[in-house]
Amino acid sequence: MRILATVGLIMLVVVLAAAPLLADSTTVTSAVGDTLTSAPQMTYPLSPERQAQLVSYSRFNNVWRFVGFVAGLAVLAVMLFTGLSARFRDWTSRIKLRFFAVWAFTALVLIADYVLYFALDVYRDFYVERSYGFLNQGFGDWFGESLLGLFLGIVISIIPVWFFYWLIGKTKKWWLVFSVGAVPFIVLFIVVAPVVISPMFNDFTPLKDKALEAEIRTLAQKGGIGDADIFEVNGSKQSNKVNAYVTGLMGTRRIVLYDTMIAGFTTEEIKFVMGHEMGHYVMNHIWWGVLVAMLSILIGTWLMDKAIQPVIRRFKARLGFDQVSDIASLPLVMAYISVFFFLFQPVTNGLSRYMERQSDRYGMEMSGVSVEDAARAFDKLSVYNLSDPDPNPILEFWFYDHPAIQKRIEAVRGMGR
Repeated sequence: MRILATVGLIMLVVVLAAAPLLADSTTVTSAVGDTLTSAPQMTYPLSPERQAQLVSYSRFNNVWRFVGFVAGLAVLAVMLFTGLSARFRDWTSRIKLRFFAVWAFTALVLIADYVLYFALDVYRDFYVERSYGFLNQGFGDWFGESLLGLFLGIVISIIPVWFFYWLIGKTKKWWLVFSVGAVPFIVLFIVVAPVVISPMFNDFTPLKDKALEAEIRTLAQKGGIGDADIFEVNGSKQSNKVNAYVTGLMGTRRIVLYDTMIAGFTTEEIKFVMGHEMGHYVMNHIWWGVLVAMLSILIGTWLMDKAIQPVIRRFKARLGFDQVSDIASLPLVMAYISVFFFLFQPVTNGLSRYMERQSDRYGMEMSGVSVEDAARAFDKLSVYNLSDPDPNPILEFWFYDHPAIQKRIEAVRGMGR
């Protein structure tokens, strides 16, 4: 959901730190035997019809990376240059307590962003996903979860946004203090999200297949996380896509399998996927992700401190504010961060691909599955998820947080020699 990526500075950090490392995007479309019950056009191995869909979907995603980015900036520009953000500030300035004034203003900005981008959200996340056979929800259910995402964004964003503007008014090195102060929030989010936020969207239950649970528990014990809870989640409620991840800290540590993966993968394939996911956890990729997030915030906010004020001075008459410390600058701050992370992707994605390769090797070594089982799991990623197995190297370098699937297949086969 777009709103969860635009709830302010810290939520962008959470997305950066958590998305590739905590809920690893090992997403594939479920299959039972050769066909899907909910989408019978999806077959394995690759059919000519599915090949055409793969090419079409991959091209669409390549174009949408730029269309979605530009459209998001356009929405923020509308709020800025129409004076809407300044009017929101004027309305909320009547609230006496600064904390709640900032919260009310942030809520208005996020709601406006949601409304202005809504048609594109419907097209991309509902219409397109449904037309390719992924989405299982009707519009009402999809819209309800979209509104829940908006509500969560409003609730979660208040502390980091308030902290950001409070610091700017207190110290010239606000960017340094904010970067360090982001770490406790990220860690808290990692602890809380699995047990508070995720269950708002899906049901987490003990694994029904006890034989499979025993296999996963054995792997977890080998990896030193045998005390983690193992859950099955009804991911099919939303989509045919599959996920599996190991997340949480301390008492919230959990191993999660989507029901679609359980239905569509063999035990050996699941063992490899879960070995890979445990590798992220065992090799402390969560903490490396937090470090990368903090450094990214440090660099990004330092550059913002140098670059954003000249922009405000040039357009202050149209913007309705003349200092970044004015809360009306929030859409401009969000636009700046969107540009920064778009341009900074090659760095963060390169680090993520390195960690993925580490986890692939770990998964092979600790699961003990055959090379062909691992290769087939990757092949299903491509076929069922309509993912280009061999993308343009430039696109892979810039946008892919996982290595190209063909490269991963070649790598695991090389481990068996």
